[in-house]
Amino acid sequence: MRMWGALHLRAAISSARGGNAAGSDERLALARTAGERVNSYVGPEIHDRHSVTFSLGNVVIHGVSAALEMSDQTKALRLNREADPAHITVLPNSRLGHHHMDLARAWLWDGNRDQALTELETAERIAPQLVRNHPVARATLRKIIYAERAATRQRLRGMTGRFSLD
Repeated sequence: MRMWGALHLRAAISSARGGNAAGSDERLALARTAGERVNSYVGPEIHDRHSVTFSLGNVVIHGVSAALEMSDQTKALRLNREADPAHITVLPNSRLGHHHMDLARAWLWDGNRDQALTELETAERIAPQLVRNHPVARATLRKIIYAERAATRQRLRGMTGRFSLD
């Protein structure tokens, strides 16, 4: 069941990258069903010989990622807001780091550079090696820096004009 769910998550991201929102949502729904079945299992622990990290938390963070792949930061932030934190906090640090990098990107696209930077700092604190070398984290940080410089330049231009400084 864990492998089945994990494959649907991978397919959901692939569908999102291909611009197929309906296909992505369908795969996420199937993965959610698998996650609910895994969570409802009662009995002796099952040996997972493939070490598949699959849970409802993974379904949530893949939903956020899929929304971002389709450039829908509003949906990504809503999905994160509606998520049960207990499902997310139990994930491995590498998954949590990716999740916070995605949230940084979503906040940046939503126009909130401060929150984007906070999410990047959280990601770095959780998984420092992953985040410092990840192209998404580096690109997000570059965009925050550039936007900050542009905003500062604009404010300085306005002020120098008001002060009649050239």
